[in-house]
Amino acid sequence: MLAQTAVLAVGLIIVVVTAVLVGPKMFYHELVETGHADEASGLVHLEHAFRSVSLTALTIGGLSALYIAGMLTFYLYRAIGRSLASFSTAAQEVAAGNYGVRVTSTKLGPEFDSLASSFNNMAAKLDAVDTTRRQMLADLAHEMRTPLASLKGHLEGIEDGVVEWDERTTSILHAQIARLERLARDIHQLTAAEEGMTHLQLTPQDPGRLAAQAAAAIEPAAIGKGVSITSVSTGMEVIPVLLDRERMGQVLGNLLENALRHTPPGGSITVRTAHAPEAVTVTVTDSGEGISDEHLPHVFKRFYRANAGREARRVGSGLGLAISKSLVEAQGGTLEATSDGLGHGTSFRIRLLRHTSPG
Repeated sequence: MLAQTAVLAVGLIIVVVTAVLVGPKMFYHELVETGHADEASGLVHLEHAFRSVSLTALTIGGLSALYIAGMLTFYLYRAIGRSLASFSTAAQEVAAGNYGVRVTSTKLGPEFDSLASSFNNMAAKLDAVDTTRRQMLADLAHEMRTPLASLKGHLEGIEDGVVEWDERTTSILHAQIARLERLARDIHQLTAAEEGMTHLQLTPQDPGRLAAQAAAAIEPAAIGKGVSITSVSTGMEVIPVLLDRERMGQVLGNLLENALRHTPPGGSITVRTAHAPEAVTVTVTDSGEGISDEHLPHVFKRFYRANAGREARRVGSGLGLAISKSLVEAQGGTLEATSDGLGHGTSFRIRLLRHTSPG
C-alpha cells in the first residue's frame, strides 16, 4: 500500500512541475521560435496567473485522484490481506494435523479462486492419506495380534510346563513367525508399489505364457485340494507386451492362490488369456464362494475382510490383492474384480494395453 501511494504521489508531483513550471516556458519559447515574439512578450504577464490557476486545478484534481486511489488501494490491501490471512491460518492448521480445514472463495478473481480450490484439494488429499495411514496402522495391529498372542501363549505355556517343547509346538511357533515375516514383506512390497518405488524390468513378454506357467505352478496344490485348473488362450496372433516378468508372475500367483483359497473341493479355476489388437486380457475365474455386491468394491483394500468368518482359516497377510493391483497399474495395466454374488464364483481380470509403457 505504501509503495502504491508513493508511486501516485510522485506521478502527481511530476504532473504539477511539468504543467506549472516547464509548460509556460516551453510555450513562450515556441512562440519566439515561430516568429511571434510580440505576442510572446504580451503573454509574460499572464504566466503568474496561469501558474496560479493551473496549480489550483491540479491540486484539487490531483488530491481528489490521490484520495480515491488511496482508498481503493487500502480496500485492496484489506481484501487481499484478509484472504492471505485466511490462507495462512488454514496452512498452520494443516501443518498442525487438522486436515479438515477448508478456505472459502475470496471473490478476488479466478486466480485467487484457483488458489483456494488447489488448497482445498491438497487438504482433502492429505486428509485421505492420513485416514488411510490410521486405518493401515489399526489393521496392521489387528493382523499382528493373532500371531503374537499365539507366540506369547505357547512360550508362557512352555515356561509353566503346561506345553511341551515338541515337534508340534515348534511347527506352530515357526508358522506364526513366518506369518509375521510374510506380513512385513507384503507391507514393504505394497508401500513400494504404491509409491512408485518398485524397480521394473520391462521386456517383451507373452502374457498367455506367463499365465500358463503360473497355473502349472499352482496345479499340484489344486489337485491336492480336488480343484481342477485350466489355462486357455484365445484371439489373434500372439504379440508380446512390455511387462516385468517377475512382477507379473507374482500378480498371477497371488490371484491363483486367492482363487484356490476360496474354491471348495470339486470346484474349478480357469485362466483365460484373450489377445486383441488394442490390449491383452488375462482373466482368473473360479467357481468358489463368490463376493456380494456390498463387498466387491472393497476387495483391493488393505486387510479387507469380505467375511469375518474366514479369519481363522486365512493364511495370507490380507495384502495380496492390494499388492497385485498396484503392481499391475505400475506396468500400465488395470485389474478389476467381478462376481455374480455369493456362491457364484469370482473373476479377476488384468487388462494390458499394447505398445505402452507404465504411466
